[in-house]
Amino acid sequence: MAGEEAGGGATRPVTPFVPRTHTPGTSRFAPGAIIAGRYRLVALLGRGGMGEVYRADDLTLDQPVALKFLPEGVAADPAQLAQFHNELRTARQVSHKNVVRVYDLGESDGRRFLTLEYVDGEDLASLLRRIGRFPQDRALAIARQLCAGVAAAHERGVIHRDLKPHNVILDEEDRARVTDFGIARSLDVDEASTASGAIVGTSHYIAPEQAEGATADEQTDVYSLGAVLHELLTGEVPFAGPALEVMMNKQRLEPVAPHVLQPSTPAELDRVRGRLQP
Repeated sequence: MAGEEAGGGATRPVTPFVPRTHTPGTSRFAPGAIIAGRYRLVALLGRGGMGEVYRADDLTLDQPVALKFLPEGVAADPAQLAQFHNELRTARQVSHKNVVRVYDLGESDGRRFLTLEYVDGEDLASLLRRIGRFPQDRALAIARQLCAGVAAAHERGVIHRDLKPHNVILDEEDRARVTDFGIARSLDVDEASTASGAIVGTSHYIAPEQAEGATADEQTDVYSLGAVLHELLTGEVPFAGPALEVMMNKQRLEPVAPHVLQPSTPAELDRVRGRLQP
């Protein structure tokens, strides 16, 4: 993945590609470990509330894949595992160049894992931290790709529920790829959840009604798209602060328009962001 200097007007990448690499620390599996007799682990790509993700080689098909090991609670709860299976069946139907493919669900020594398309790139959240806001033309190009990927998933009845920069990977061709489609609710992990775990999503990006526990639908993803576009254009989330404060502000305040934060932003983009994020 290549980046650009923040605030410039250039459309060509100027900063070097930063691949996802092994994360030092206490990974559960060592490089070279064979999983389910088929996958040889290469490196830990990352870890978080939704589990550990490894780069692996599929020894049967001779191709790279990503393995996402699910939190142990998912495999331990039969009802949650059944729900996960149902949503996975639907998510597998989504095939689009801007969506990371979900292949299968496997098990190794009692640990459940997803087999995903491997995308060599940098997640959008990391890139935003590194370079700040994006030039308008590149921000719009990424936004169009995200809209295309989300639309393809919605046509199959798949809702993301936790669309945010962390779940977008920019590949070596600077193409945006949305990951974790259709599985956020099943994994039931997020920073803004209630005690019952009813809310799925990250406070800076989820819609206000989602925070109230309403059922997520296509519009909740559209709201999140607006929040991502806002950050691409300005380098800032629409509402900053602790999760509870963010959710309260969403109920009573309008986000500052992008052109106020970045005067060079055309009024047309203000209106686009406003339509995406009411």
